[in-house]
Amino acid sequence: MTGDAPTEADAQTEAAVDDAPAPRSAARPPAFPALTVAIVASLAVGFILLLEVFVAPPAPWGGADNPGGFGPPQSRAEHLVAKMDGHTFAEIALDPNMVNTPDAYFGDRENAAYRSSRPMQGWLAFVASAGGQRPLLAPALLALTAATVGAAILSVAALARLVGRRVRYLGAVLATPAFIAAVAYPGICEPLAIALSCAGIAAWLRKQPWLAVGLLTAAGLTRETMLVVPLGLGITHLLQRRTPLGALKLALPAVAYGVWITLVHDRLGAWPSDYSQTAPPLEGFRMAFPHWHAAEWAAAALLVASAAVIATRGTTWMRVIALLHVPILVAANHQVWWVWLGFGRVTMLLPIFALIVLGTPLADERREQASEAVDGEAPAETDVGGLAVRQ
Repeated sequence: MTGDAPTEADAQTEAAVDDAPAPRSAARPPAFPALTVAIVASLAVGFILLLEVFVAPPAPWGGADNPGGFGPPQSRAEHLVAKMDGHTFAEIALDPNMVNTPDAYFGDRENAAYRSSRPMQGWLAFVASAGGQRPLLAPALLALTAATVGAAILSVAALARLVGRRVRYLGAVLATPAFIAAVAYPGICEPLAIALSCAGIAAWLRKQPWLAVGLLTAAGLTRETMLVVPLGLGITHLLQRRTPLGALKLALPAVAYGVWITLVHDRLGAWPSDYSQTAPPLEGFRMAFPHWHAAEWAAAALLVASAAVIATRGTTWMRVIALLHVPILVAANHQVWWVWLGFGRVTMLLPIFALIVLGTPLADERREQASEAVDGEAPAETDVGGLAVRQ
């Protein structure tokens, strides 16, 4: 195969092969199917969580500084889930009607409203624990953590295929802040938010608007910062087609979120915004920046590199969604900027988009496979999880 760059025709039809076949030594190593990567990742995360439960020292409980469900924890699994935000989703599963929620937050209605504004993970835990049965709840949240990691990987792979790419090293997704945080602090909602957001974008790109709206609504109810996704897709639609009615349905996730937090206010007497995570422009960054350590520097470097890749090589909708993160980061308080998992989770989609952009163009793969076919060794191609793979 010659060194010519693939043309647009390569991406639309089966590529013609140059006369000179590529030597076997130049062929790229075969990639694992996305489904295989997802299953292995879920099993690996599940194994790590089992080690954390049964082998690692019991996680401490923060008492009044760590309110929500499991107060106090009654098992090693509950201690693990209660390390950070997992206990807040446990509270939603234990009390979906928010009757006893103010007491679980020691009377702090503002904090209770803020945490209750992200109900989707808690609702799934409610179902997985057979109606919020406490003995089943911590194991259910640990199992959800492992399962949603695999679901997120499949969604990322499917979205990559729709933009004509394959993430060759799909397992690298696990090295991004959201997934590292999910292993360190199981029960948090970020893997689920990524899975729903990427699946929603993929549905929108496949011209399935109502499926996209449903998935993006679920993503917004998982984590409110995911509302930048339908907003970004809507802005992109207006820029490219200038038809407001076509983008109007993308406002429904924000409407659904508004309805939900109104219900939360009615039940708890506070708005999520009363528990402020904002500050004057860049004040939070200025307060936190002097206290950064290596992990914060690494997360910041990944954020900057991801933004640069998206800006230079990303699609229009990727760039718009990335830009919509700027006001969030500018207004974030010191709690968000203090540690890597704060701003790393807020910007969790940006490294995902960058990995997709840096993936292998599918047209190049078809050229390579066709070249190998001419050489007498045609690989079988199948679609698994939205990826073209070799068996």
